[in-house]
Amino acid sequence: MDLKNRKFGLKLLTKKKAILELIFAGCLWGFGFVAAVWALEAFTPAEILIYRFLIASVIGELLYLVVRGPNLKSAKSDFLKALPAGAILGGLLLLQTIGLKSTTATKSGFITSLYVILVPLFNSWFLKSAQCWQNFVFALFALFGTFILVDANFNNFNNGDLWTFGCAIFATFHIIYIGKISGKIGNSFRFNNFQSFWSLMILLPLLFFQDSISWKIPNIRVWAGIFSLGLGSSVIAFYIQIRAQKILSDSTASMIFLLESPFAALFGFLLLNERLNSFQILGALIILVASILQILFDPSAKNPPEIISESRPQQDPSPILANVKKDLTT
Repeated sequence: MDLKNRKFGLKLLTKKKAILELIFAGCLWGFGFVAAVWALEAFTPAEILIYRFLIASVIGELLYLVVRGPNLKSAKSDFLKALPAGAILGGLLLLQTIGLKSTTATKSGFITSLYVILVPLFNSWFLKSAQCWQNFVFALFALFGTFILVDANFNNFNNGDLWTFGCAIFATFHIIYIGKISGKIGNSFRFNNFQSFWSLMILLPLLFFQDSISWKIPNIRVWAGIFSLGLGSSVIAFYIQIRAQKILSDSTASMIFLLESPFAALFGFLLLNERLNSFQILGALIILVASILQILFDPSAKNPPEIISESRPQQDPSPILANVKKDLTT
């Protein structure tokens, strides 16, 4: 194999790894809807997010410092770049959590997925970025699946659904922002820590608008939900997003993010007794097909400098843990 083909092979391998990691992140985010419902049994939306980002920023940064030690290289730059990301992230999760008070985890997951068409549209309208027509076709196909999944009837939308639609708009801007700055991020793992820190700082003042702060916990499931959101959905899943968007286009990444919706439906079925009829299952399958088609037909992949270092054989049996270790030690 000549050098050119070897480089091409490395690029494809890296893109495949990014796709697999994002699917795993979608699984974590899908479970996050159930975890948020559990946490809402005892906490307000503001309290949930403050605990979530406190856990994510503190534990994430401690992991970084234990493995790597104090390191100021690129820290200031990443810290400042993480401010807009943290502000948008805090806003989108606040809207989503408020919405979950009056809508189901399954419905919230699929309404949130509306960002799949908003990403290429906003990139085209506001940033004048060229978009492939296939992006819009697959996005519309996925939205048709979403329409079917909610029984092809939007007349039963409530306030929770409207809050969640606002979340989808914020999620669009978050994906676009991460996509634009991903190549300038020094360390993906630490950038995610800083992002969580800024979200915490921005949301913290909301506690002063509450009459009281909840401390009494009715059962262990509530804290299980909080720690799942802090560690799984924030430390791991958002780190994967930042890392993967160094390689994948915004359109492809947003389509893979869409898989969190079927995962939310699955976990809602298993853990919250939420049921889908055969018509709704068809909608979920349509979304899965649209996501696969987007992956297959979108050849775009960014060419990050870390591809060469990732081409070395991985001895760790868990590639995701190996990538976390890589970002902690490089």
